[in-house]
Amino acid sequence: MLRLLLPLGMAALYSIPVLAETIPAITASAVTTPAANGKVWTLESSIRRVLEVAPERRQSDAAIEMRQMELTQAGSWPNPSVDLRTDNRIGQLNGQGGISLSQIALSQPLPIRRLAHQRAAAESGLLAAQASRLEQFLLLERETALVFHGVQFAVAKHRLSHERLQLSNSFAAGKIAANDDRIKRYLTPLETGRLALLQEEAHQADILAERDLENAQIGFRSLLVLNRKGSPETMPLKLPEQPAAFAVLADKLDMHPTVEAARREMEAAEMGIKVAESRRYADPVLKLFHDRDYNNGATMNITGIGVGIEIPVWSRNRAMEGQAQADADASRAHYDTLRRDAKTRLEQAYVQLVRLQDQTRLIEEHLIEPARKMFELTRRSFAAGESNVLVLVDASYAYFYARTRYLELLHECALASAEVRFAAGLSVVDLKEYQP
Repeated sequence: MLRLLLPLGMAALYSIPVLAETIPAITASAVTTPAANGKVWTLESSIRRVLEVAPERRQSDAAIEMRQMELTQAGSWPNPSVDLRTDNRIGQLNGQGGISLSQIALSQPLPIRRLAHQRAAAESGLLAAQASRLEQFLLLERETALVFHGVQFAVAKHRLSHERLQLSNSFAAGKIAANDDRIKRYLTPLETGRLALLQEEAHQADILAERDLENAQIGFRSLLVLNRKGSPETMPLKLPEQPAAFAVLADKLDMHPTVEAARREMEAAEMGIKVAESRRYADPVLKLFHDRDYNNGATMNITGIGVGIEIPVWSRNRAMEGQAQADADASRAHYDTLRRDAKTRLEQAYVQLVRLQDQTRLIEEHLIEPARKMFELTRRSFAAGESNVLVLVDASYAYFYARTRYLELLHECALASAEVRFAAGLSVVDLKEYQP
């Protein structure tokens, strides 16, 4: 009896209102809700925007244009040359003197062996540049996903911190939600101070979350080249879908743009060996000439054709072949290394994603819901005077820690999903739409 009367008698001196409303259950779909007004960015729309405005795209386009010019040049014949000769031979023979044009010679190198090899090497180089552009698109997509999911996480964390701040403020502000009943109990100065600390901790956490959100939004607007006015809205953070089986993804690794680019570079380097072999000797030169001569009192025009061929007496030009062979060996080693590392990277990313998804489901079932129920029971117990403020503070910490940890796992799952897509060479959008 005294236990019930003492708090009522001392309420005028030491009292604090206590909330006793029921805490709503938190699910993955209710972590955060985007605003209804304005454009709501999805991961796909964000990626499309970045692929349209990113300067890296212009850089990859320039590389392809360069390879296209190399292909055109590889199929071009060398330019012909013209030799003109003037002398006084005819003037001396006919007694008239003077200098006249005595010979015109046209020379055309014949690239009989090397043009086909040069063109094949240039075609492989062009295909490598196109694959490298797809790789650049995947890198941009991964970067966009990191920034996009960062904004999602910052928004969700800020809303959670704001909810925590409002809850801590309600204890000090005297708001009662349970049928407007005002339940008061005696608090020691220590308990009053502890609630004030709880409120200030929530306030500081809210400030930190707001700062992180602002930084994330700045990075998002900068990457997507958006207007600085207003805050971009994104879809809520949620658990990504289960990826396809690892064996299915691993079987398609040879189609990964990074691996394909290395394979095309290797093919170009191997064709470079044949190009070097075809350049061991200079191209044969076809010569057409026209001479003027004087004989028996008349000027004669003489035409002829000739062929010039290099005789490899002193030099066989083996250095170019050795360099081409070394480049081909290095390209082969680079290709094999990329294939090995690509499978390792995919397996690591895949295992990481699966583990994170399993952990997220477990924490939602075995940590968030028990913490919510415990916090609700503790608040009711505190309102009834059955527990002290330290128990309430501990329950509050446990509840908001569980929800914060859940958001962190959702964020880690989203990032891991982006890594799996990049490692497998998959894209959220159809990259063929951005091919020139």
